[in-house]
Amino acid sequence: MSHQAPPTEARVVSVEDFDVGAHAAMQQETFGHLLEENGIPLARLGPEVFAWKLRPPAGPGRIAIVERGGRLVSSVSAYPLRLADGSSGWHLCDAATREDARGEGLFGAVMRAMRASIGEHEWAFAFPNGQSRGAFERGAFTAAVEVPLWFRPVIGKGRACEDVAPIDDFGADHDDFAARVAEGAPLSPWRSADYLRWRYRAHPFFTYQCLELRREGTLEGVLVLHRMEARGRVSLWVMELLATDRATERALARHARWLGAEQGCDVVLAMASRKVPGALRLPACFLPKKHVLMVRRGGLAEDPEPPPPWTVQTGDWDTF
Repeated sequence: MSHQAPPTEARVVSVEDFDVGAHAAMQQETFGHLLEENGIPLARLGPEVFAWKLRPPAGPGRIAIVERGGRLVSSVSAYPLRLADGSSGWHLCDAATREDARGEGLFGAVMRAMRASIGEHEWAFAFPNGQSRGAFERGAFTAAVEVPLWFRPVIGKGRACEDVAPIDDFGADHDDFAARVAEGAPLSPWRSADYLRWRYRAHPFFTYQCLELRREGTLEGVLVLHRMEARGRVSLWVMELLATDRATERALARHARWLGAEQGCDVVLAMASRKVPGALRLPACFLPKKHVLMVRRGGLAEDPEPPPPWTVQTGDWDTF
């Protein structure tokens, strides 16, 4: 008699009605060895992180799950974001299946359930790894933009910009700035004050450096940085480099390099679709995987409309 896997029934639940502790436990079980190999604390996948991530200003996130015997065996989560054109989007992330349940099509099941839960006119997007990209392609996701890794070795002291200062809090002028930056630009998450406050002030694990550039009292640029240490090397990641013009963008990039030198960093890095001034693009052959943003409209239609142009900043990833 041939063995048949138990029936697969995926359902979607709101984070408000689900134990994020169970979600975190499966993430730790599935990916904990990768964190250990890179010297990253297991708390990086703790319940506090998921409780934060899945409750952005746009509303509660959701998780598509398969359970067996009361045990979570496969899931994919998504959290909502307002996009710069006023539409809604869902960032799909944290897909995982327990090792003893792989090969049964569970990832496809939770993905179909998640897609069905997303409105027909809402965007769904993700940054899949090499293992999961095929499933996204089969789900009619389109590669909207390839995202290069930009780097600039920290050599010398660099040059600070006297117009750059720490951000005390994000407020109404940051909302106005977000509107000016988004005007005519490719699609991306709306960088409102609420979004920036949630993304960079409320994170339970990371501490970010939030800076702004003002000229004559007018906000012209926002720079968010993240200093990271891994495998004996210190890097400064450019999470957000937002500016009203190229001159301001260059000034912020120079200031980032200056801060990198001041903080003992070896290199300034960014995962961004737009070139970082003064940085070099790392050839794709040196990257362990191709970083691609994959996008589609929600619903279950197998032939969705092609996505418009998108732009990506490092901060669009939930892992940095």
